[in-house]
Amino acid sequence: MINLATLTPEQFDPLVGTGFTVNGTPDVLILLDVQHLQSPSARAQPFSLTFTSRTHRLLQSTFRLVHPQLGEFDLFIVPLQPDARGPIYEAVLN
Repeated sequence: MINLATLTPEQFDPLVGTGFTVNGTPDVLILLDVQHLQSPSARAQPFSLTFTSRTHRLLQSTFRLVHPQLGEFDLFIVPLQPDARGPIYEAVLN
C-alpha cells in the first residue's frame, strides 16, 4: 500500500479522466482535477484531488482507492455540492 506522504500532484496529473476503484467494489471515482496548492512551509507541495462518481453518493469517510498505474492507498474524501457531472468529491493532501 502507498504511503500518502510520498504522493505528489505530478503523479496524479496524467491520471485525470481515469477511474479509481473504491474499496474493491464496482464503485469507481473518476479523477476530474488535480489542484496544485501553495505551501507556507518547505514541506512537500500540498494538492487537492476532485472526483466524480457515476454510481451512488459516497459519504464523507476514508476509502481505499486502487488505480492500475498508481496502486492502492487510503484517502479521506469529502462530498461537495453535486453539479451537472454528478456527485463531486474532494481530497486534500498536505
